[in-house]
Amino acid sequence: MGNAETGMTARTACTGSRFRIRDRIAAGADVGNVIGVDLTKEVARMQYSILETTRGSFGFVARGGRLVATFLPHPRGNVRRAIAKAHPDAVEAPALLPRFRRQVAAYFAGKPTKFAVEVDLADVPPFRRQVLEACQRIPYGKTASYGDLARAAGKPGAARAVGGAMAGNPLPLVIPCHRVLRSDGTLGGFSSPDGVKEKKRLLVLEENGLSGSGRGSRNVA
Repeated sequence: MGNAETGMTARTACTGSRFRIRDRIAAGADVGNVIGVDLTKEVARMQYSILETTRGSFGFVARGGRLVATFLPHPRGNVRRAIAKAHPDAVEAPALLPRFRRQVAAYFAGKPTKFAVEVDLADVPPFRRQVLEACQRIPYGKTASYGDLARAAGKPGAARAVGGAMAGNPLPLVIPCHRVLRSDGTLGGFSSPDGVKEKKRLLVLEENGLSGSGRGSRNVA
């Protein structure tokens, strides 16, 4: 009898541990620090979450606690369909990356925000990855040109290719392609359902967040 009770207690404890681990993963925990359970399948799983902001529903997808994709605010149904189309295997995790969720809410509330979140660019070709990494360094309220990013990526004559990298940016906002302008200061393009209007709205939001200090100087470093 004692052995049966001991076995039942062990199974209960093990089950409870698995649930706690899964809760931590859903919340964006560092799964590398979770010991004693084979987490290979859990780490590889794509997860998504949608949160409400002052501008609409913002969606994002993560894998192993790192961002894979973001979806700018639109009606919730539209965002959910866009996620399903781009990442059909992703499962919903409402508590995913709580710190990042707070940062997104603060950004759209007009507060100057630096996104402290790891990104996953493993599926992006090397040159595009360099361009996106350079773009990610453009500070809140600042802008850079396509040529600036080409130089930062080590290919000063590749401004047109930079435009292609911006068009294929999987992480808008976190990698702030809206801060990239033409060399003459005009807006250029923007890959969003609302196009350049969305780009202008984000730039104005940041201008207001800096108390009307404008777009400021270019800064990629």
